[in-house]
Amino acid sequence: MTAISSERLKILAEAGRDLRYLLNRGYNRSSSLKLIGDKYRLNRAERSILYRSIYSSSDAERIASKRVMAEDLRDEHVLIDGFNVMNTVETMLRGDPLILCDDGVLRDFSEIHGKYKLTEKTHESLKLLLKALRELRIASAKILFESQISRSGEIASYARRLLREMGLDGGAETAKNVDSQLQRSKHAVMTSDSAILLRCIKFYDLPAYILRWIPRARIISLKIA
Repeated sequence: MTAISSERLKILAEAGRDLRYLLNRGYNRSSSLKLIGDKYRLNRAERSILYRSIYSSSDAERIASKRVMAEDLRDEHVLIDGFNVMNTVETMLRGDPLILCDDGVLRDFSEIHGKYKLTEKTHESLKLLLKALRELRIASAKILFESQISRSGEIASYARRLLREMGLDGGAETAKNVDSQLQRSKHAVMTSDSAILLRCIKFYDLPAYILRWIPRARIISLKIA
């Protein structure tokens, strides 16, 4: 993704304030985004940034309240939204920007729709994910990959092998109902999907932890008051 100029960031911040105003008053998210996007003549990437980063004040507070700290994960079982977390880490590795959102969560702007391309970054991101889990001293981890996405079985198999090699308890599997499994979990989940975060019991932002190992990562904050 090309760099976003300081002038466009100012426009995005202004658009974000307008979007939050509408969301705080109960207006539909998609129709509000179209209205604001058209008003400020935002391109597709800019609309994606707003959609993923701006929430109503109540939703942002609700998500933030469920966040746990690294020390809370020691000897705990966790569930991981595999493609979601890996895609965010791969964005860091490519040097593409991430957005620090209203709820304090790091998100990327890319979207996976049924296809996933295996690259060297895939393996690197998975290794960083598991390295973080080992450092956090969790009890076990289950990594879930959407079965509808291509190569999910291959990636899950590779993840299981790496778990064994790194001496981590847990597993990796494909499933059609990843979102519902994460939402119903009694354990901490690792994802940036806001729909899941609004419904889960607690979560941890694993890419934010991994950020320390990727100094070239770029973070955008709209800094909306």
